[in-house]
Amino acid sequence: MRKVNVFILMFAIVAIGFTCCNMSVNKNRHVRDGETINAGPKTVNGNISIGNHSKVTGSSSTVNGSIEVGSDSEVEDLQTVNGSVEIGKKTVVDGSVEVVNGDITCSEDVKVKEEITSVNGAITCNTGCSVDKDITNVNGSIILKGTTVKRDVSTNTGNITISQKSIVNGNIVVKKSHSLNMKRRTLIITISDNSIVKGNIIVKEDSLEVTVFLYKGSKIEGKVDGAQVIEK
Repeated sequence: MRKVNVFILMFAIVAIGFTCCNMSVNKNRHVRDGETINAGPKTVNGNISIGNHSKVTGSSSTVNGSIEVGSDSEVEDLQTVNGSVEIGKKTVVDGSVEVVNGDITCSEDVKVKEEITSVNGAITCNTGCSVDKDITNVNGSIILKGTTVKRDVSTNTGNITISQKSIVNGNIVVKKSHSLNMKRRTLIITISDNSIVKGNIIVKEDSLEVTVFLYKGSKIEGKVDGAQVIEK
C-alpha cells in the first residue's frame, strides 16, 4: 500500500463516519448474535464487535480500535487505522479488510471477496480461507495455511510462509522500499506442505537478501527473480 493510500484511508474513515448517523465517538460498538443491520458500525476511539450469525450491510470502521467478527457472519468492508482485525470461522467479507497499524487474523473458512491489506502488521489466514484479490503489507509477516489467493501476495520487509496446501494463483512480490535508510537484511519465503505458487517470485528491493525455502511436494510454477531457492 502506498503512503498516499494510508492518508486516504484515514481521511475516508473519519469523513464518512462524521457524516453518518451510525457514528460514535469514544464508544465501543456491538452487533448482537444473529442481528441484521443496514448500516455498518463506525466509531472513533472505540472497538467494534460483530456477533455470530450476524449480517452487516455497509462498511464497519474505527480510527483507534480493533474489530472482531464472530463466526458464520456476513459483513462488508472492515477498516481500522490503529487496531487489529479478527474474523471468525466461516464468515464472508463482501469487500476488503484494511488496517494501517495492526494485525489481521482470519479463522478457518473465511472468504474475503476483495483484498487484505495492512501497512504495519502481520496477516494470518487459516485453513480453508480464500481471498479473491491481493494480500499485501509493508511491515509484518504473512502466514497462509491452507489458503487460496486468487491474485498476488506482496510485502516490503516481512517474511512469507505458505503452507498446508495453500495456492497462490498470482505472484509473490517483494516490493521496492522508498526508505533511504534500508540496511541490508534477509527476508525468508517458505513454501511447504504441497503448496503451490502458480506465478513468479519477484524481488524488487536490492537491499534485501531473499531466500526461498521450497519443501518437497511444493512447487513454483513461474520464474524466480532476485531470490535464492533452497530445496528441502
